[in-house]
Amino acid sequence: MKSKCRNPKAGHDASDAPVIRHSSCCIRHSSAFTLVEIIIALTIVAILAAATVPMLKGFREERLAREPVTALVKLAREARMRAMTEKRPYQVAFHGGGFTASRYFNPYLQLAELQEFLETGENPPAEQETFDKNDLDNGGSVTKTTELPLAPPAPKYDEHWTEKYEMPQDMKYSLQFWYDTEPLYLEGDVVKLWVFQPSGVCQPLKVHIERDSATFDVEFAALTADIVKESVDLR
Repeated sequence: MKSKCRNPKAGHDASDAPVIRHSSCCIRHSSAFTLVEIIIALTIVAILAAATVPMLKGFREERLAREPVTALVKLAREARMRAMTEKRPYQVAFHGGGFTASRYFNPYLQLAELQEFLETGENPPAEQETFDKNDLDNGGSVTKTTELPLAPPAPKYDEHWTEKYEMPQDMKYSLQFWYDTEPLYLEGDVVKLWVFQPSGVCQPLKVHIERDSATFDVEFAALTADIVKESVDLR
């Protein structure tokens, strides 16, 4: 009887499994931008920059041209607040060199008097404590006889407070109050007063400002001194 020879390689071997090899020429996806996409992106950026630069330049020119209006609004609000707090009138004095806010001290204020007031504010005189000779608590002498005052002392305010705005060389302006038939340009020694009463009320005012870069027409309200109407013409 012939014996059957067994094939040692009989059966399926893992090594006999078909090997699948990936070809080196398979397609690879790339995440880089193409030259066309880069050119399109740069073109869009250039268009946006060309449109934005003039806009920003216009905003800057308008801000610089509006500077006198902003300063006037600030001074008016400060003078009105002080008038209501201290229960005495304050003013904004307009003149050829600009405008100045201070306490109200002369309805017929002249430019020389205003300049003298400003110089006094820069070098205020030294305060000296004085006593009223008719004050019973004082005993009619500089030495008090009692430490109990008859009334609380009056609040002390800055008599020489001022804030001013100096007019640029390229600026000229005119004012028109409700009783003026036409605007008045501030030139030379002319001084016009905008007075704020202790109640906060002031006269309605129209201001026309001309500069090389723009023209402003501003109207202020009588009760709040806020801007109620404004027109701007950028040149």
